[in-house]
This record gives sequence, structure tokens and C-alpha cells, in this order.
Amino acid sequence: MADEIVNNFEFKPVAIGAAVSIILILLLPMGILHLFWVIIGSAIAGYLTANSTKFALIYGAIIGIVSSFLMLTVFTIPIYIILGLFGAFIGKTIQSNL
Repeated sequence: MADEIVNNFEFKPVAIGAAVSIILILLLPMGILHLFWVIIGSAIAGYLTANSTKFALIYGAIIGIVSSFLMLTVFTIPIYIILGLFGAFIGKTIQSNL
């Protein structure tokens, strides 16, 4: 299973989703909207994923971890991971329905 994940890892969706999430977090003011920007970035990554939903969820978790480094509190890491998973699932659902 680990070999499957390593061999089929796509860098482009993760890079684009993380870039969108980080840029929105840095450019727009502080507040509750930061949670929304993590969902948007991971939804973009989930939408761009060519593999299964499992890979989209992995990419969403990665984007959540990367985005949580900007806030530097212990409580943001699990929240951002959960939001990243949710956003990636939404993006993959939109992709599969179109």
C-alpha cells in the first residue's frame, strides 16, 4: 500500500492547492476566513487529482498540515487537517460529478 501511494503521488495538485491556500491566508485579514481558505485550497487539490478519493484525502491532509504552519499554535494543526480532508473530499466529489 505504501508503494502504491509513493509511486502514484502527484505533486501538481498539492503544490497548486497549497499555494492557493497559503496565498489567501497571507493576503487576506486574520479571522475565521482562514479556515475557509484551507478548504478552498484543498478542494482545488481534490479537484485536480487524477487518482482515487484516497489520494485526494492524502493531498488534503498535506495541505492542512502545510497551512497550519502559518498559525503556529498547537490547536490549529488538527483543525486544519480536518478542514483539508473535508475540502479535498468536496473537490473530488465535484470532479466525479462533472
